[in-house]
Amino acid sequence: MNCNLHHRTVRTLICGVAALLAACGKTPETIAATEPTVSGDTIRFAANAPAVQRLVTAPVVAAQESVLSLPGRLTWDEDHTSRIMAPLAGRVTEIAVQPGAAVKVNQPLAYLASPDLGSAQAEAARARADLAQAERNRSRISSLAEAGIVAGKDLEQTHSDLARAQAEAARTALRLKSLGATNNVDQRFALRSAIAGVVVERNTNLGMEWRPDQPAAPLFVISDPTYLWCWIDAPERVLGLLRPGQTVTIRASAWPQEKFAAQIDHVGDALDPASHTLKVRARLRNPDHHLKSEMYVTAELARPATGTLDVPAKAVFLNGATQQLFIKTGVGDFTRTNIAPLAVGDQWVSIADGLKKGDEVVVDGALYLQQLLEAARQPSPGAMAQAGWQAAASTGKPPAK
Repeated sequence: MNCNLHHRTVRTLICGVAALLAACGKTPETIAATEPTVSGDTIRFAANAPAVQRLVTAPVVAAQESVLSLPGRLTWDEDHTSRIMAPLAGRVTEIAVQPGAAVKVNQPLAYLASPDLGSAQAEAARARADLAQAERNRSRISSLAEAGIVAGKDLEQTHSDLARAQAEAARTALRLKSLGATNNVDQRFALRSAIAGVVVERNTNLGMEWRPDQPAAPLFVISDPTYLWCWIDAPERVLGLLRPGQTVTIRASAWPQEKFAAQIDHVGDALDPASHTLKVRARLRNPDHHLKSEMYVTAELARPATGTLDVPAKAVFLNGATQQLFIKTGVGDFTRTNIAPLAVGDQWVSIADGLKKGDEVVVDGALYLQQLLEAARQPSPGAMAQAGWQAAASTGKPPAK
């Protein structure tokens, strides 16, 4: 019963295909003669199959010197960048600069009312007063000791008191100097720029309470935008092509006609566990300010000719996590093959083994062949013929007459 139903289904599909082919002048006998067969990963077409004529192939060639393109991202050059944070707690009372403003070394960026600074200023004032008193005591006791009125131990005590007062005065004065504060007890702390550059980031507002013991973004970021870093994401397979001191070319979509020279100065020691790529840093100058931080760019480097082989990039497709292509293994025979690329460019993919020079690979029609392989693994009757019609429809062409 089920067997009869299956045969009726097959006959129905054949009749449907025959009806479609009849409109194109084909007969079921013609279809049977040109229908491909599948064995494993190999598809075999009849010698007179029109589909073979629509498959375009290209030869595998020896690797040539080419350009390798890698994705990159621009950031501020940390050697020309300063992230400014206040060393004292306080409240922002005045903001002296805005984002985009050019600043000089030691220029005030903002002012804070800081009780901690007031305490430091008061300590310095007390230390200066104690020092002055200790100097007067030593002078007086020295005069009395010379007259024989006081004992020698009292003179020694004044020398000791003076030394302590001098040390405390020096300590408090150095603290005020490191904070850039005045001797006046005004609690007014000036937040100053450590470098000359441009205010590229501001993370504070009037009235904001700041505490250095709490995690927070820097109040200001100052950088020189004429210096940039480019972080390049390099796949594991191209590590042998990268070295410090190497020159790379940076291209940005915003400036398609321009090239920017950069020099690699650091190659990472570990792969990123998420992307499994290596972070490579290159330095570049940006005198015209055409490039911007956080801009995505392409880093190009010359790939010298090696003993490897190149296959056209159009021939390679991704099947799951595997790079594959179709190779012509005979007249009308095409076999799907896995490859392990060593380097990937815009036009060529380099491999070390799996193919040989002169092999023909499919550069146009691989999707059709892949659909045939998938259809052959489907249990439904007529799946192979249906895949052929779907592949032809996807190109806007009916099967060849």
